Amino acid sequence: MTTKPEIFNIFPTTIYVGQVENHDKHKTDFLKLYDKFDYEENEISSTVSEGQVNPLIHLEPSMDNMFREIIRHIKIYVLDTLKFKDMFNYSITKTWISRTRDSKEIPFHIHSTSHVSFVYYLNIPPYSHTTKFIDIENYNSLFLGANSQHTIDDLNMGKEVTPLNSKSFFLHPREGHVVLFPSRLTHGTECVKKDFTGERLSIVGDCNLILKDEHLLHSMGLIDEKYWKKYE
Repeated sequence: MTTKPEIFNIFPTTIYVGQVENHDKHKTDFLKLYDKFDYEENEISSTVSEGQVNPLIHLEPSMDNMFREIIRHIKIYVLDTLKFKDMFNYSITKTWISRTRDSKEIPFHIHSTSHVSFVYYLNIPPYSHTTKFIDIENYNSLFLGANSQHTIDDLNMGKEVTPLNSKSFFLHPREGHVVLFPSRLTHGTECVKKDFTGERLSIVGDCNLILKDEHLLHSMGLIDEKYWKKYE
């Protein structure tokens, strides 16, 4: 009797996509503030030049309900999806405009100073950019370059592209979606059509999980800033 082998797919990376309630109102409210948070783009990409972007959209009183809705989704992601205990408060630390015009793309990057990052999509024209995530470690790559798109497609070394043999994941969000992911996950944008004209607009932000006071003595996790002491 032949025993069927067991397969264990371990260590997944979880990306969350949810629909923001009252999106039309949130979009209208933000567009009233658009000029305040607008920025000059890099000539060759949609990257914000250092020191130009205003990262404080979350401090605008008129945006409070929108960010409360985003925090609601972050709690679902942390508590219901990732199964953490209810030990945290949630602090939004930075928020800014992310914009891709025409065929410009945002290079791959991470958010190095937070736990959870989010993208809330305000405007997505047809055939505009995808959000692309890549797996830097890619342990299923059995030799260097084995799971690159070139190796799978052009060299005919793979039968098909699956989550098990690909180092890239393309997300096609819709307007009103909020996407959540671990901040250290490498991501960027990729243009679907090289002759695309238009503007894709989103609000990007970072969130930290802060231990509640009753868990202050827990050895892991950030404690509230009120317990910090600043030195200049």
